[in-house]
Amino acid sequence: MTDDGFLDVAALDDVPENGVLGVDGPGGRAVCLVRFNGRVSAFADECSHQAFPLSAGDVRPDGTLECVWHGARFDCATGDVRRDPATEPLTRFAVRVEGHRVLVGPAEADA
Repeated sequence: MTDDGFLDVAALDDVPENGVLGVDGPGGRAVCLVRFNGRVSAFADECSHQAFPLSAGDVRPDGTLECVWHGARFDCATGDVRRDPATEPLTRFAVRVEGHRVLVGPAEADA
């Protein structure tokens, strides 16, 4: 872990373009990395609807992450809800890409 609380969690090439990767983030918390149009975002790896793992979901062409269990969709950049049944946004983590490595920092609420 870096001095500023970021943890090296994955190689950039391990996060598929327009796809997801589940990793262990800071404090051992499950994190879902999302790569869409070259940008990597990180969210708690649980749907805000019923806490199923989002890393089993799909990135849709419209820039949303879809939970495979009940079809809730979230904005790939912000984690905001884009389709029910979820009503609460995802917990978002700070992300840095350094070279070919993805680092995840504190959750937004913790920053």
